[in-house]
Amino acid sequence: MPQYPMDFSVKLDWTEGGQRALAAAPRPQILAGAPPEFGGTDQVWSPEHLLLSSVSLCLLLTFEALAQRAKLGVEGYRCQAEGTVDKTGGPAAFSKIKLRVDVRCPERERAEALLQTAKKYCLISNSLKAPVTVEPAVLDR
Repeated sequence: MPQYPMDFSVKLDWTEGGQRALAAAPRPQILAGAPPEFGGTDQVWSPEHLLLSSVSLCLLLTFEALAQRAKLGVEGYRCQAEGTVDKTGGPAAFSKIKLRVDVRCPERERAEALLQTAKKYCLISNSLKAPVTVEPAVLDR
């Protein structure tokens, strides 16, 4: 069982050449910066893409843990995360995040129920102000 509270740390280095690197040793560095929409490039990971990736990965990891405990045979999983940044009534922020999840599993109803439970317990989704919706599609094969 996890012990709370937990602390996490990430280091950000910016060099004179303008390169930004995220690190959390011993993991590999991730080059990051602004997306083209904010004057950056599509050659590095943006905060917006990292946030969507975090929500998507957290849902998967939570679903995996629940499926393993429930002894649910999952044959595949794919998630397309989409987010909308808006500036209505204040500073720019994500106004909604949608996760389109395809699960390959012979037990459709159990998989859908576990996916909804995973959404309920996803740490990253629970930490956000923007609503996160999950659109599941469970395929028998």
